[in-house]
Amino acid sequence: MTVFTFGDGVQWFEAYEAAKQRKRVIVGAVNARGSVGAAGGWLKGGGHSALFPSYGLGNAKALIRVYVCLTNNFTGVDNVLEITIVTADGDHVISNTFRNKDLFWALRGGGGGIVTSVTYKTHPSTPFSAAFISFNSTNANSTQKLFTEIIRLTPSLVEQGYGGYGRRNVEIYQFSVLSPNVTAEQTNATFLPLFEFAHSQPGLSVYNETTLFQDWWQFYDAAYSRDAMVGVPTEISSLLPKDVFVTNKPEALAQELLKLSSFGYLSVFSSGSGNGFLIFFFP
Repeated sequence: MTVFTFGDGVQWFEAYEAAKQRKRVIVGAVNARGSVGAAGGWLKGGGHSALFPSYGLGNAKALIRVYVCLTNNFTGVDNVLEITIVTADGDHVISNTFRNKDLFWALRGGGGGIVTSVTYKTHPSTPFSAAFISFNSTNANSTQKLFTEIIRLTPSLVEQGYGGYGRRNVEIYQFSVLSPNVTAEQTNATFLPLFEFAHSQPGLSVYNETTLFQDWWQFYDAAYSRDAMVGVPTEISSLLPKDVFVTNKPEALAQELLKLSSFGYLSVFSSGSGNGFLIFFFP
């Protein structure tokens, strides 16, 4: 097993660059310029990532624990192996599944603590196939229909290893997903019906593409390494079980979400089980 240990001053862009040089993938944060600390709040807040369907969250157990959601056969893999911390009484201690297990449990999603280093499991570098669609709308009915189709499609995408992000800002909608487990041809075939459906709807101005990235770094560098606004006020508002998308009507969920002026989502279902989540973020 190849592992990386990062001190509390290492930022994610530095972590990803180090992993690239060694042809490895780390499950971590994505944000403008990678300025979030690799041993900081991302991990202690649960470690959400678009790579979860394939590699597990930064800490899948914390996701369940923090939001008090119980599942069976949860297939997320905890990518954090060890955390060093300065305790309230000034001791510098190591926490893992064998030593100071209570601290290890608490730190992975519970927040708090003065973390000085984190050790992550890594994965072999591999190409990623991605799909992107954005649109603006002058037709509320078309918007409702397309967003319903995106929600309806999400569970099957995650079963194929796709994870991704989406957001709405006023009348501009953007959704992107990627997976290391499929080819570019498979991605084209999977998303062509959605793209065609989007272009057929009146009042929508649609842009779409599929892209093959040679590794995680190429995707991150293209999407997140450039200058952009940071520090956007966002909070995690809802954690929705998978049966909302499978059993219940996607139309109803789309209708409720479209009542909001802006929102975002991160798809993190557990692949291969009847359980999982789609996390919605509401600024």
